[in-house]
Amino acid sequence: MKPSEVFPVSVRRAAPRVRAGCRRLADAWPLTALGMALAVVAFVALFSFGFEKLDLVLLVLGYGGAGLLTLACVSVVMSAIGLRLALRSASIPWSSSTFETGTRLPTGFSLPSLWWFPLVQVRWTWVSPEGATAHPVPERGRLREQVMLGRRGIFSEVRRRVVVQDAFGLARVAFRHRQRGPIEVLPHLGGIRRLPVLTSLAGGEEHPHPMGLEDGDRVELRRYVPGDSARFIHWKVFGRTRKLMVRIPERALSRARRTVAYLVTGADDEAAAAAARAAIEEEALGMDWQFAADGAPEATSDREEALRKVMTSSAFEGTSGSGLRRFLAQVDPRGPAALVVFAPPMMGDWLDEVRALSARRHGRIRVVIAVDAVHERRKQSGWRRWLLTPRASAGTARAEIEQVGRVLSRLRCEVVIIDRVSGRVLGDGIRLAVAHERAA
Repeated sequence: MKPSEVFPVSVRRAAPRVRAGCRRLADAWPLTALGMALAVVAFVALFSFGFEKLDLVLLVLGYGGAGLLTLACVSVVMSAIGLRLALRSASIPWSSSTFETGTRLPTGFSLPSLWWFPLVQVRWTWVSPEGATAHPVPERGRLREQVMLGRRGIFSEVRRRVVVQDAFGLARVAFRHRQRGPIEVLPHLGGIRRLPVLTSLAGGEEHPHPMGLEDGDRVELRRYVPGDSARFIHWKVFGRTRKLMVRIPERALSRARRTVAYLVTGADDEAAAAAARAAIEEEALGMDWQFAADGAPEATSDREEALRKVMTSSAFEGTSGSGLRRFLAQVDPRGPAALVVFAPPMMGDWLDEVRALSARRHGRIRVVIAVDAVHERRKQSGWRRWLLTPRASAGTARAEIEQVGRVLSRLRCEVVIIDRVSGRVLGDGIRLAVAHERAA
């Protein structure tokens, strides 16, 4: 039976609030499990043996345990109250409004190290945004925060959970602190410093094509109409036929005048977002370009606005690639353009969107897939499979990349695979330059 059939809607909606209330009560309760165990032992030693049987050894141990527990609780509670009041009254500015994922950067947040209380320790973690790791660095009696962010985005605030505890683990008090933003988190570029020029054939004067622009060589003829320039009249034809004909440029293809780019979100899309950021910042999309992303399918050619779309795309929870048709419906009326799609290295709904586009769009679609290294997925055999825990490999499995590459190759897409760690272009999705992992 499903949980939705057992519990009513009101109970399911109230469950998150109940859990949050229980967490607040647990944070405010000063005794840890070890502290409560020590309290029980001290109580038994004092009242069952010390007072009733006059056992002086257990009496001293009971008083010592109760005194240590009291000292720990008082120190922790007073320190937590002092820190919370100090944070409420202080205005903490951010060291910078723009951060990068995957890099330890100072934030400007700091707390006293409480070195004058030998029993008290302070630490904190980020509750929101998720995926961030805080690293307190001691400096001149304070703990200054450095953070490594794991997810791109634009966040209006940061919530921290500050924990104050004693050195023995007997008492612990935690409270939440909220720092106003906003902060902008960009995907780190890694080794992607220069991208190949991501333009392709769209319109020009080199290759005759009926879908090209009318700016090739003037080799075609049509009847003269009022307003045509007299210098384009073909006088030899007029001499033979007594009809005024003018030379017009043929429709032709050359390197794209315009490039439109779209970022598809999904699982493991941070490397693809980094490739999109590099293309925008390094002008790899050419001079005339437009950009959009999942969650923000409106086209823009402004660099700052495009980077904001890269960051905010991490919050998109809909179908990957669902805004691609809307984006193209907005930019295609301006004329032919090369299409570049930045995509994650995983199978997903975005492939169906690319399949539908390739069936009706003239010209090949260039798909840029970025990965954080490629590894071989090896299966352990025999007794190793039962006794040894398989080691988790960072990056993307080669089989997954090849599967995506085969699908795109059947759709006649031009595939570019970039390794964010090294910055190398790996291949076309089938022939990959893979660094094999060493045996453990």
